[in-house]
Amino acid sequence: MSDIEIKEAFALFDPTNSGTIQPQAFQSFINASQLGDASLAAKIKVPSQPLDYKAFHALVAPAFGKADSADDAYGLLFEKMNTDGSGNLSAAEIKAGLQKFGNSSLSEHDIDELIHEADVSGDGRVTLEEFLKIMQRSEKKLRGEFVV
Repeated sequence: MSDIEIKEAFALFDPTNSGTIQPQAFQSFINASQLGDASLAAKIKVPSQPLDYKAFHALVAPAFGKADSADDAYGLLFEKMNTDGSGNLSAAEIKAGLQKFGNSSLSEHDIDELIHEADVSGDGRVTLEEFLKIMQRSEKKLRGEFVV
């Protein structure tokens, strides 16, 4: 996991930009990051106090090592969220995935907007390709790049 990916993960689990992640949100991050690797939880001890970025980085970087790519990680996340195995995500799967993996603050309207933005085909469902594109756009926004 690169420093940029760690920074993006921190931002994802600090939606209010408070500069800290609560222990429960950090546990959600660990659960989301395992994606089938139960040994990860044993590598990282969840603290009882909120984590700032420096503490988050110190805990996460050694446990994750180098990821192949962000798209690989997003692909695994997509598979975890695609509970019906259809190969695309419904609004219900996206909402359940966001709640399970740490960001339950989005409203139905926010999720509908996310699907509308991501769903290029207009069928009300998000394919892996559409999901990867929206995640890449989100990364660019987090880095402060201009996104059209």
